[in-house]
Amino acid sequence: MQGSSQEQKEDRNEKRTRTARPGSNINMQCTLATMEFRIILAFAALAAAASNHSYDVGQRWGPYRPNLYFGVRPQVPKTLLSGLMWAEGGARMLDTLRDTCEQDDGMEGYGWPLYDTRVGGRQEIHDAQLGIDLTTEFVKTPDGDNWAVRVNGVSRSDDATPQIALVFHFALEEMGVEETGKSLKCQVDGTDGASKGFCTGTDPSLGGFTVELLPGQGNSVVEQVWVMSTLVPEEKIWQAKATSLTKLLGDFYLSFPQRVSSVFPQSAPFQGQDYAKFTQALLSNLMGGLGFFHGDSKMDDSHAPEYEETDIKFWELAAEAMKRAKVVTAPPRSLLSHTPSRPFFPRGFLWDEGFHLIPIAEWDFDLTVSVLRSWLSLMDSDGWIGREQILGPEARSKVPSEFQVQYPHYANPQTLALLFPILLQKMTDPSSYRGSPSKYLSDPDGAGKTMLRELYGLLSKHYAWFRRTQAGNFSTTYPRPEGAVAVGEGYRWRGRTPQHTLTSGLDDYPRADPPHPAELHVDALAWVGATSSALGRLAAYLGEATDAETYEQHHEGVLRNLDLLHWDDGAGAYCDSTVVDGRFERVCHLGYVSVIPLMLGLVGADSPRLPALLELIGDPDRLFSPYGLRSLSAKDPGYGGGDDYWRGAVWANLNVLAALRLADLGRATNGEESIRARAKELGAELRRRLVETVYKSWKQTGFVWEQYSDKTGEGRRSRAFTGWTACVILLMGGVDGGVASGGGASTNGARRSGWGMTGSGMSRSMFSAEQRGLSAPLFIGVMGALAAAFLLRRMLFGRWRRLVDRVRGTLGYVQVPHRASD
Repeated sequence: MQGSSQEQKEDRNEKRTRTARPGSNINMQCTLATMEFRIILAFAALAAAASNHSYDVGQRWGPYRPNLYFGVRPQVPKTLLSGLMWAEGGARMLDTLRDTCEQDDGMEGYGWPLYDTRVGGRQEIHDAQLGIDLTTEFVKTPDGDNWAVRVNGVSRSDDATPQIALVFHFALEEMGVEETGKSLKCQVDGTDGASKGFCTGTDPSLGGFTVELLPGQGNSVVEQVWVMSTLVPEEKIWQAKATSLTKLLGDFYLSFPQRVSSVFPQSAPFQGQDYAKFTQALLSNLMGGLGFFHGDSKMDDSHAPEYEETDIKFWELAAEAMKRAKVVTAPPRSLLSHTPSRPFFPRGFLWDEGFHLIPIAEWDFDLTVSVLRSWLSLMDSDGWIGREQILGPEARSKVPSEFQVQYPHYANPQTLALLFPILLQKMTDPSSYRGSPSKYLSDPDGAGKTMLRELYGLLSKHYAWFRRTQAGNFSTTYPRPEGAVAVGEGYRWRGRTPQHTLTSGLDDYPRADPPHPAELHVDALAWVGATSSALGRLAAYLGEATDAETYEQHHEGVLRNLDLLHWDDGAGAYCDSTVVDGRFERVCHLGYVSVIPLMLGLVGADSPRLPALLELIGDPDRLFSPYGLRSLSAKDPGYGGGDDYWRGAVWANLNVLAALRLADLGRATNGEESIRARAKELGAELRRRLVETVYKSWKQTGFVWEQYSDKTGEGRRSRAFTGWTACVILLMGGVDGGVASGGGASTNGARRSGWGMTGSGMSRSMFSAEQRGLSAPLFIGVMGALAAAFLLRRMLFGRWRRLVDRVRGTLGYVQVPHRASD
């Protein structure tokens, strides 16, 4: 809204008032010539907002737009969105616009070295291509009503002064729809040396507000003021001064490293300042990837009979049915979820979220509950939860159309069940928790039990849906080992094709070829085992004796059929099974599928299967690479083939489960001592190799990665993958101390408890509404800013008009490659 050209002056005189179009953004530009700049923006006091999404008041506002380099919104649908953009001046402005996180923006790293969802933190962005380093510091007050952000920028070179334009943009969703009561009007007014731009608006969730820009003079560093105001009661006033912001951030910067060391302690060989910063960065970026999403979604609710996948070549029939099916738009829903990767996968994935929450449960119990409740509340009346949440047009703009539709017969691994033993353990043993204060843990028999009962009912429903829709075929049509049919526990992932089983989460991991309707999958059965165990423990704690007995029977059936249906003595591993020429056969592709029963705590220290599984895990020619466990044995014919996604690469999430479980087996009091010692040795060595792999790549590239090469240890696929890769912080304290695995197949041999975890400055203050002369009822002035950037020498107003028009369209211009598992 500020410019230096004659064309801008003439345009201001011709049209002094503009009404923003529905869905458009308001952009505040600051451009001045210096080697350094700072902007401060603050917001005060959100009014009570109606929403079907429940949230912790202290977590209402946050940088919940993880797809942007920096974007703030509340956990409220259809409201005010904001974000930071910057671009090179001159003719390349539109081509160099930074807004959404992208893989090819020429960054030398970006992320949050220090961040806590409840407080805020500091993000560093190193834009090597444009020659600038940015720092965003976000902070909010404990009541959740107020927030501020300070943006600093420094040139990366003293030799050349880059021309950079900095823009803070705002969007008011559903503006212009009369029934919503939302409005937004913008004005440009003033003369040379006294330009002024401001917007005023109303929103039921925010009250009235104003965004104002008072630009500076010439090319010098000057004070600027932006004001955003909302109607608030007098007792809720926050004087957003520089001293307040600096003190809040200063206290946080001092306490955060100490808190991280307390919750995730370090032990040899991962001690020292560098490893401490590594742990802080992984935790911070995991939390910094938390997003709030709202919108409709695409689904196929035809329930075509072909989707039962009972015919030979069922995948071909299902594909034809999908082509005929009418895709419907499901009603808007809200979701609070962490994201796998801000540039590649800035949305919620069911398979990933359970892993995301394992470290979060150690750090912030109540946030874990909020995210779990949000995910489980998405399920439909049958108990189905879409495995990928693509909510609204902004999310769909990042996903190819052929992958946008969700299918109610598609499942995903039930990773959310991993959290319930953790929650229960912390409820019953407060000493195991060192994280943020929790309203549930402070009142375990009241609020805590009420919460567990609510989540127990939801998880039970989802579990019943999984058992029903993913059940294997135990009819007399197909042969099964003796006794297996009577037990009746066996499952197969729907959505199979000859090349992929995307619903398993292990995408291109080799299975039976060709697919067969009589297939049974090890991992599908193992996830039912882990979930039945978790539900059984919850039922017993809540006094649901009948339910507890039912889940115990399910669990025992899973353990029995893991051996009857899937154990192969020749391979010394668990294997999928199929039917070939009327004969029952096991299909053995040794890798993660072969050992996932161990990872999920379904193999006890006294199991006769354990020695062979330890031999497989520790074999360098098969699974044990110098950098962690391979997803597929190096001796398998499919190793490195196909998409080469889950065909040899090292994945942090399942490696962490393996390391923790091996340590748990090593601490057992039953079984042979030599076997326990071998499990302990493998767990310790796996911990060392995996942490070192992720750490070295992070030091070299500035990022953690989706997967790692089993040959070189280099990061592969998506970068900035601080989703489940961040789980390595669970190993920083060693597998024998700090955070460690618990539950699982009990160390005393009772294989029934399921898998779980236990936790051993600014020169001028921002002005109040009264200081700005705003009338009663009281409005709070929100931003006082000190800004400097690099003056664009010949920035034509028409170019900025195109930039403003393109702000919303930017999301559609840049396509993020779609996740291989979609």
